[in-house]
Amino acid sequence: PSPRFGPGMTKAFVDVADIRFTQEHIYDSFNANSSKAGGVVELVEAILAGEKTPSDLPLIRIAVKRGAYWCVDNRRLFVYKHCRLGSIPVEVHAWKDNREFELKFRNGLPTRSMTGEGRRVGVLQRTEVPFPKSPVMELSLSQVTVFMSTTKQRKHEASIAALRSRLDEALASERVAAAGPSEAVREAESLLGLLAPAAKASKVKRRKATRRRGADPEAPEPGDEGLPEGEAGLATTAPDGCPAKSKRRRKGAAVDAKVARVCVEKSPAAPTVVSTAPGAAHLVVAMAGDGSGDEDYDVEVTAM
Repeated sequence: PSPRFGPGMTKAFVDVADIRFTQEHIYDSFNANSSKAGGVVELVEAILAGEKTPSDLPLIRIAVKRGAYWCVDNRRLFVYKHCRLGSIPVEVHAWKDNREFELKFRNGLPTRSMTGEGRRVGVLQRTEVPFPKSPVMELSLSQVTVFMSTTKQRKHEASIAALRSRLDEALASERVAAAGPSEAVREAESLLGLLAPAAKASKVKRRKATRRRGADPEAPEPGDEGLPEGEAGLATTAPDGCPAKSKRRRKGAAVDAKVARVCVEKSPAAPTVVSTAPGAAHLVVAMAGDGSGDEDYDVEVTAM
């Protein structure tokens, strides 16, 4: 569908790849009578070096015709397209509010089929500044006598790729910041909230068991119940002959059956990876099934 804007001028962000040239060619300088105005190559290099951005310059003017965006500031549009800037701030005008749109559109109309319907433009060189080869330049309509050397062209293209990479990273960071916590992270936090009371109860149970063993040295530690005599609390011997710390079989924290059922509804698989999004917290919840023979459900929470 065709873009729609209200009457008058509005400001918006538009992908530069979606904006078309109204004219059939551009010059490589901004003013034929004054070198102080600078040139296309100079502006390209300033943008690649991070010295300027489209926001530092007058915004390019675009309008809608035949379902496409058309620009009357063709030289700056060439610079932004050549640098692959992506989304840029623009001024959006109504086509009939500015006669410049129709006049320049008619200028490029005879060669529109040669320029990919305005996606490329011819370049006329009137300075001696070496001009870069560009996919935005329509060679059949161009008059360029001095191009960049092969080595300089290669470095130039590397600078464009580096800028595009920086812009992509900045855009990704903005999207993450705007999105806030992901749904997977929120679900993991909710699940941890359900398991927290059970973990606290298990800690209290272990403390009580420790106190009971203090009163009855023969009482088994949690996790040793049901083991054949002689297997509970097996001691090992260190290489120097000194007794090493005893190894004991541990069980998962006991969880109230009601809490476990809620957790199973959230994570029916065992184990279940709650989040697999890049950079997100991973939470694995493993639960015993109904046929495990345990009096309570065993729950293991592992952060990865």
